[in-house]
Amino acid sequence: MENASDNDVEFERIRRETKKSLPSLLFVFIIGNLMIQCFNLVYSNIGTSLHVSATAAALLSTLPGIILGIVCMLYETLCDFISPKKMVLWGVGVLIVSSVVGFFLSFNFWVVVVVRALQVAGAQVAGSVFLIMTVKFLNKKEKAIYLGVFNAAYYLSVALGVFAGGWIQDMPWKWLLLIPALAIFVFPILVKDTPNVSGKGEKVDSIGIIIFAGIATCLAVYFSYMQFWWLWIIFGVLVIGFSFNVAKNKRSFITPKFLKNGRYMILLALLCISFFFEFACTPIYQVIGDGVFQIPLQQVSWWLTGVNLVAMVVGIFSGPLVNKLGHYTVIILSLVAEIVGFGLSAAFIHSSFWFLSILNAITIAGFTAIYTPIYDAASAALPQEERGRAIGICDLIVNISPSIGIAVYSDLIENAALGHATLFGIKGMTACQTANVFWIMFLVALASLILVLICRKPISSVVKKAVSVDTDEDIAQ
Repeated sequence: MENASDNDVEFERIRRETKKSLPSLLFVFIIGNLMIQCFNLVYSNIGTSLHVSATAAALLSTLPGIILGIVCMLYETLCDFISPKKMVLWGVGVLIVSSVVGFFLSFNFWVVVVVRALQVAGAQVAGSVFLIMTVKFLNKKEKAIYLGVFNAAYYLSVALGVFAGGWIQDMPWKWLLLIPALAIFVFPILVKDTPNVSGKGEKVDSIGIIIFAGIATCLAVYFSYMQFWWLWIIFGVLVIGFSFNVAKNKRSFITPKFLKNGRYMILLALLCISFFFEFACTPIYQVIGDGVFQIPLQQVSWWLTGVNLVAMVVGIFSGPLVNKLGHYTVIILSLVAEIVGFGLSAAFIHSSFWFLSILNAITIAGFTAIYTPIYDAASAALPQEERGRAIGICDLIVNISPSIGIAVYSDLIENAALGHATLFGIKGMTACQTANVFWIMFLVALASLILVLICRKPISSVVKKAVSVDTDEDIAQ
């Protein structure tokens, strides 16, 4: 009885520390994501000022995305074994130091590239630790709310990046490198309040994690550049090596039991399908604005800023919605929003750009709202000590699947055959192309809804576990 009481007291202490540190972690996460948006806008200017080719300059845009897709999974997996405090101090420390070094050595392009890689890797520690501490140490109502706030913070950073685009392009770009150093103001809070807990004597499966990171790297690099076919050979070798590690290594961070968890695998499949065309939602509206309505890119950016602000608001309220309506209901409503947004955009492509922007907001609201219930349910599908890797793989899927989707979208939007005819007698090549692409997106979203309806029983069972897990399992551990 005394042990149970001690466990309760310890869990409550960790919970209090977690809630104190989360706002500071969120601040660092927003800065990191805002810088990605900013450098996507100014990388060509940097290339010109430092006299490097456009191809080399593009590394400032593509490399952070690749690194982000890898380190999300890596950090969240390591949270099952290593103290969150140690990871945060390392990550934020690297972020601050690299920012200062980059500012003073900004005259060298390759130093800037390395600094941007370190900034992305350092800032993402805050995002990953935020997620893992949320799903491990908060109660069920708090968990849903903070997952929603985290998702809202992402869209806030995107909106700020788009909104500040013109101002950013007019300022001396080297000052951007110094902005992440603002994390120094929350560093003392993170030192004081981030929980210092780690896995119960577990040793890190370094080999398995390195191999898995290699698999993620191959996928991220290939779908960022759509070339380097030889990466598939390396990918195949790594998959074989990883399979052998799972089968033979008793300390493998991914166990056969983990892979046989059907409820978790269904949620991964749902993530993969439902987020497939998320990254395509911005470029397709840029094509529509230019090719269908002849709207200047700056005006399109204003509309997209509004769409991202809507997504931010939806993210903030997605947690309370999950607590009020339930996980399964919010998943259904989110997918219906995607279906409605894609379908009506295809049918009314010639209506008006403001109406299509409203439909885009509905679609993005669907992507935003579905994040909270799926991540919450995915974390509940596995025991507490495995939730770091559970969320890490979810993040990997959310990064890799839309990367594949944007590659598919790029091929579709350039396919002249899609510009000749579509439903409802739409005229104009660009209008036909974008309408047909929207119909394909519509079918993918519909497939997600069908999967949810077919797998209602296993999804509902893990959702029930998500609701009860805090009273039954977390406190006990």
